[in-house]
Amino acid sequence: MPSEHLNVEMTFDINNPFYLTAVSWQSEEPFLRIQAQRDNSTTFVKAQNLFLRFRVMANQPRRCIGRIKRTEEGSSHQECDSVPTSGRYCAKCQTAENVNAANMHHAHRRGRAEIDKTMKAYLSHPHRLYLAAFRDGSIKVGTTRGSSGNTRLIEQGAWLATYVAEVEDGFAVRELEDEITEQLGVIQAVDTRRKILGHLNYLSNQELAQSLLQMSSETEKVLRERLGTRGSLIDEPWYNPMVDAEVWGNLAPYPGSIKEGAHELTIHSMVGRLAACHKTGFSDTFLVDTQSLLTLPLETGTFEVDELALQESLF
Repeated sequence: MPSEHLNVEMTFDINNPFYLTAVSWQSEEPFLRIQAQRDNSTTFVKAQNLFLRFRVMANQPRRCIGRIKRTEEGSSHQECDSVPTSGRYCAKCQTAENVNAANMHHAHRRGRAEIDKTMKAYLSHPHRLYLAAFRDGSIKVGTTRGSSGNTRLIEQGAWLATYVAEVEDGFAVRELEDEITEQLGVIQAVDTRRKILGHLNYLSNQELAQSLLQMSSETEKVLRERLGTRGSLIDEPWYNPMVDAEVWGNLAPYPGSIKEGAHELTIHSMVGRLAACHKTGFSDTFLVDTQSLLTLPLETGTFEVDELALQESLF
């Protein structure tokens, strides 16, 4: 039978088992993308204030999360019903993701003639270069397609950011990204462990803003020498929608493994793929990495949930 235990308002049905395939951000609001096993249908469920009672099923196969298709019009998700061979992907989707990553992230090194025409068309549009700060103090340099990349920053879980340049295309912007990394030592990725630790033991917004301002100033100096006619300097700040939310001010690690067993919790809000959750019987607000659930067969119902005990730290 369809189950209605996924949503406080009981506004939709879904059949067991089901799979979480992604956190999707729409107009700065988080949605869980859920795929049903029976008919491969996909449902987007608003995550904020979502009540979840679920159990990881031990007798059902995992499922590939699918892959991203990029065209001149933008990006779209392709569903998949295969079993993952390693990590989150089946062999076919993993190969497609690897090719996409190589074409996109190394396009400026390989040369335009060597890039697949579809990816070349995707990269031909204007891009922006940005610096993003995370709550542990990490600062990364990144790129985004189009005139507004706010969704990209939200997906990554950035806390503060500054757009520093608008560039003619995805080839030129990646050359500049590498220049910033080589000359200033700014990293191009921040791993999830650092993001989690940052929320549990964070720097103040003022400290992050000061660090970001200093790095933006140094980046501007490099760009004045390297940008040339390929684009223009900008100085546009960005703030995560949760930057002033009290719930993100006092978080505790989730007291157990969400990859197994039965759980009941309510998502209060999200930053990137990380969720601030409440659990019946606990006064703490817990930090949960929703990506831990990707590929796992899940079910809802009236079963008993696992008893959990608070710990000092899981990290």
